[in-house]
Amino acid sequence: MEWFKKYQYPILSGLAGIILACFILSFGFFKTLFVLICATLGAGIGYYIQKNNIFK
Repeated sequence: MEWFKKYQYPILSGLAGIILACFILSFGFFKTLFVLICATLGAGIGYYIQKNNIFK
């Protein structure tokens, strides 16, 4: 596991790139872009809710 900790970001970035490429090849560029935008907005909203303790 030392090698994973040492190369954690390149490994995760490579996996993200492979997954993104599969989505683009399977669904097309604009559908993939739409999903990425929705995921980013969802993560941003979740971060805002957590940061401001809205549900606590």
